[in-house]
Formats: sequence, structure tokens, C-alpha cells
Amino acid sequence: MSKKPVFFILGCVRSGTTLLRNILKSHPNLICPEETHFYRWNDPFASGDYTHINKTVETLKMHRSMDGVHEADFQEALEKSVDRKELMLNYCELFAQAQGHTESRCFDKTPQNVYGLPLIKAQFPEAKIIHIVRNPLNVVSSLKRGRSLLPQSITGATNFWKEAIQIINTMKPVLVDNLYELKYEDLTNNPHNEISKLLSFLSEDDVNMDQAIAQINPSFDSYPDVLEAHEIEWVKHELSSLMKIYNY
Repeated sequence: MSKKPVFFILGCVRSGTTLLRNILKSHPNLICPEETHFYRWNDPFASGDYTHINKTVETLKMHRSMDGVHEADFQEALEKSVDRKELMLNYCELFAQAQGHTESRCFDKTPQNVYGLPLIKAQFPEAKIIHIVRNPLNVVSSLKRGRSLLPQSITGATNFWKEAIQIINTMKPVLVDNLYELKYEDLTNNPHNEISKLLSFLSEDDVNMDQAIAQINPSFDSYPDVLEAHEIEWVKHELSSLMKIYNY
């Protein structure tokens, strides 16, 4: 693989992480597997529960199939790795080989890996972290409808956003210049400019990515059609201090 270090896209689900991944994957030097969830689980690496999750969860097995990584090869990588960092790097190697891009730079896009951000920083101290944030009212409305995940309660949907933002902002003094934040609304309304700045942050060439960028639609507020007035006010009340950080 490329000598440039692995980087991570994470944050709250339904915030544009998949869109951002798909754009970056169109760069000739970048590859990204399906969501790994290696840093999501709070069980110690190589513990019975951690190993069981990675071996048996059907979604993760489906992701490996989509990546072209054989189960036997993954099981071997899981068993020979001594920690999550080694598993991540071993999996990137398997994925790169399966895709025929062994000289490319691998990155990970798993929103829920935000829960393991302190450990990511400890194990990958020089890794770049990309956080994409979206208006929480649109995130909550998407989660309430059950887009990608099962429908969530207003409280649950609100805490998806709240917890991710709290973790990111608690880690800012540690991440310092290795953290890059962008807003979903800026990405969708001015994609060329936002992607150019992000590639500079990643020390990657600013190449033509027009074909991928052309698939982007400008953002709009969908929450008024999904959330009741009292739900909107409740979300704003719960998240007001955090929303101010991002001028929402």
C-alpha cells in the first residue's frame, strides 16, 4: 500500500459520510473498504465478545464479501493481529489486493468508529481524522424515518448526533491539526471548493473528480416534512449549545 498513513472518516450517521467516501474513492490514489466497525465496539481486542462480533455479524460478513475479501483470509488476519491497528492495516492489505490497487492509500469510513476515537488517536497518532457534520434536525428526521437504520425515537435519534459531537469536541485539543471538519451543507452546495481543501489537508493531488462530484445534489431542509413542531423545538432545546459550534 501507499506509504501515506491511513485516515478516517467518522461522525454521526446520516451526515454525509457515505457521500464523502464515494467522492474520495474516485481519486486515483485512494481506496476505501465498506464500513469495518473495528473501533466501534467497546470490548477489548481479541476478547471473546470482540472476536465473536467480527466473526458472526452478518452485516460485517456482507461488507467483506462486497470488498472481495474471503472469510478465511479475514479470520486469519483477525487471529494473527495483536490489536485493532494491526487488524485495520491487515484488512486494508487484503482489500487492496482484492481490488488490485496495492499501491493505493487506504482510508476507513465508519461513522460509529467515533466511539473509538481516543483509541484511534492512541494507535494511529499521526492519522488524519475527517469529521463531516450536518444540521441535526435533518439527521434526526432521517433517523426517525429509518433511513439505513431501523426507525429511531426522537430521543435516540437526537443522541446519535449529540454523542458524536460531544466526542469530537472533547477530542479537539488532542487531535489539533490532524482533525478536519466540514459541513454537509457546504460540501453539497460548493463541492469543488470543499473537496479541493480536503485533498490539500490529506496531502493528495487535486485531480479532476468532476464525474463523482456531478452526482451531488444541493442540500435542503427535509425535517419540516417529518418532525412535528414540538419535536423540532425539543431537538433545538437539547442540542442548542452544540448547534452553535457549527452555526446551526
